[in-house]
Amino acid sequence: MAELKRRAVTDAQKQFRRQEILDGARAYFEASGYEGFTMTRLAGRLGIVKGTLYLYFPTKEAIILALYARALEDWCEAVKVELATPIAGDDFVQLFYDTATADPILIPILTRLEHVIEHNISVELLVEAKRHFQTCFESIADKTQSALGLAPEQARELILTLGVLLSGASQSDQGPSLEGEVLPQDVLDFIDSLSSERIFVTNGRRILAGIRGGQ
Repeated sequence: MAELKRRAVTDAQKQFRRQEILDGARAYFEASGYEGFTMTRLAGRLGIVKGTLYLYFPTKEAIILALYARALEDWCEAVKVELATPIAGDDFVQLFYDTATADPILIPILTRLEHVIEHNISVELLVEAKRHFQTCFESIADKTQSALGLAPEQARELILTLGVLLSGASQSDQGPSLEGEVLPQDVLDFIDSLSSERIFVTNGRRILAGIRGGQ
């Protein structure tokens, strides 16, 4: 992190500095989670003064939104690679879930996006982020259209609806960790029935069937 202590002067240096900050912020977010993430601690981990962070990101939420944008791009690319060839509908829904949850920061940020993060950024940044998200989702919809044999409007409806479902279903995994706890079997079965994967995959397949049924 020694490079971060040097002043960035040129546009290229500033862009490189921004990426270095985001690299450090991602590692910090993975370790601390959203609630434990602070600008003060991030600056300390990076070995810079907090004021330097504010030159690039006006708020904690702006940094986390930038992390989400990068994670979303990576996820979109991963999905598109998998959709290069036709895929069965049930497998597609599982793929959508598996690729999204493979990144340890994507879902934790997604579940806080509309209720917390987007309320603490500027309108300009919000507009920029929404346009970026739209571009990513439409690129997946384009690949989904050919992979599943859907009409363009059906593919777009499917991707947008699955995105909303993913955000909602993932809320069920935000409770306290019960790892190592001994619980009655009926309680374990009930908790398992509320897992985000089960909720998403079951309902995602129903959504796809409904969209196809409307052809």
